[in-house]
Amino acid sequence: MKVFKNIILIFTLFYGVNAFPQEPLSKDVRVEREYDPSVSDAMKINLMPQREDTLEFTPEFSYDLVGHALPGTPEIQPMQAARLAGQRPRDLYSSYVRGGMGNYQLLFGDIFYNLTRNEKYAFSLGLQQESSWGELELENGKSVDAPYHSTLGGLYFRHFFGEKTLELDLNFDRYAYRYYGFNTVNTVEGSYISDKTENIVSGEDMMPELKQRQTSFDLHFGLHGQQSDVSETRYRMNFDYNGFNNLTGVGENSFSLGGELNIPFGALSLFVDGGGIYRQVNAPSGENEKPELFVFDDREQIFLTANPKVVIPGNKLNVELGVNVTGEFSDTEEFYLSPHVKGDLVIAEGVVSTFLGMSGEVHRNSYRDIMAENPFVSPDVLVKPAFTNIRGFAGVKGNFSSATSFTARLDYEFIEDEHFFVNRSFDPDGATTEPGLSNLFDVEYDDVTLFTLTGEFLVRPVRELDIILKGVYYGWELDVLDHPWHKPEMEIGVRAAYIYNEEWRFDASFNVLGERKAYDPTQVGEVKNLKSVADFNLGANYQLNKRLHFFGRIQNIFASKYYPWAGYPMQGLNARVGAGYSF
Repeated sequence: MKVFKNIILIFTLFYGVNAFPQEPLSKDVRVEREYDPSVSDAMKINLMPQREDTLEFTPEFSYDLVGHALPGTPEIQPMQAARLAGQRPRDLYSSYVRGGMGNYQLLFGDIFYNLTRNEKYAFSLGLQQESSWGELELENGKSVDAPYHSTLGGLYFRHFFGEKTLELDLNFDRYAYRYYGFNTVNTVEGSYISDKTENIVSGEDMMPELKQRQTSFDLHFGLHGQQSDVSETRYRMNFDYNGFNNLTGVGENSFSLGGELNIPFGALSLFVDGGGIYRQVNAPSGENEKPELFVFDDREQIFLTANPKVVIPGNKLNVELGVNVTGEFSDTEEFYLSPHVKGDLVIAEGVVSTFLGMSGEVHRNSYRDIMAENPFVSPDVLVKPAFTNIRGFAGVKGNFSSATSFTARLDYEFIEDEHFFVNRSFDPDGATTEPGLSNLFDVEYDDVTLFTLTGEFLVRPVRELDIILKGVYYGWELDVLDHPWHKPEMEIGVRAAYIYNEEWRFDASFNVLGERKAYDPTQVGEVKNLKSVADFNLGANYQLNKRLHFFGRIQNIFASKYYPWAGYPMQGLNARVGAGYSF
């Protein structure tokens, strides 16, 4: 045991505020939030594409693979059972500050304020800043500046009155970075044929300005009923505004109005949700400085959605029957219709249950969402909506014991106009023999079928230790494209969290991302292999007293070379340390 303690103490300087989830996987085994395996990196620039799970009871396997670093937030503690004996109220602090540093010239700091012990109101303010000025080495051995600056600010407000809740959220997000990725465009002597104007232009005109920035503002206003009697009608209404723009001058404004209504009819319930979204993308004002590279267009879209369904509850079997209807009104009118059928069957109460169903959805692909998915996409790209017309799913979940829980699921879906990212390339004019490969990305579309197999296993051998294993396999079938560009075939992640005592907490994670393919006309077969990557991380937290704690984390211990997008390496071995204080 002494040897074990010494090993644990070696890593006390390395901690990341990565809480376990709050949603229970079963009635017996609980974690604070679901485990999201990710290839960790201090510089997290993009989020891998992910699909919204249609089932409410199974965790979403999103596998966020580097995006800009998400500043940590104060650890959220699970609710404790009520005590029968009167005890002194636990100390609660309204404010929290955190700060730290790391390699790659990383500095970060956060400040939060919230109301405590208020029955009618919930209110919090937060401001987070993280910046890095580090360098990265490209595949040709050249070192480049790859800084990023992330600023997040938010206000959260809730007013509880009667059986209603009034909601107000304000959020601000600013993210600045550079197009630092590898390219083969000869900016000194090369000339290429522009695919926008068909003119022969210099390589310098085929490259964008290095700096880019994304700025967004979000407003949410909502009202919903919280009736305790299941026989009463329940409702939710919301209004949202989302504003977005980038340094290139492209802006997007989105207004949405929606709601939910649940009307019980004896043993049945009628559930309807839907709403409308108006979205407008505005091209940069003024003269286009690079017409050979960018062609900007305005876009105006209206989406109207209605998803009525009948819910038939039962002791062993629950059934939902309905339809999903969406209308898109832009340059043309499109209507999307898909079924909604879902059944949950309890085979053995508290031990195992199964589920089966089919559904569909429209992926609206807003300009903001695409830039968040791949920040290096060309700023003049407007991705059209995709449509999953049918998704069949089935699975099983349950408990092996009071200390274990599992979920297994398979999906088979048909998707129209799925998008895939490819590097922009330019044909040579004759003097230049090789195509020019840009560090900007375009999209290609294809109709696909996708088979997905996912699984999760959680075990708690002792009260102080949680271990979660999650994995996913993707089987792509494409109509036109040779490969599903930048999509992996499999992802595996395992995470462990250990509470050593009241002062020390530790966590470790190991993640594997399978090999991917990228389009590259300069390679033999026009395919570049993005190698699989293994990622190992360790973290620790030391709680000095009720107010002050220290943390540290070391990531990518194997120093794996990871390319989330072709030409863009992410940071290797990186670490961060810091402290947090409540007052």
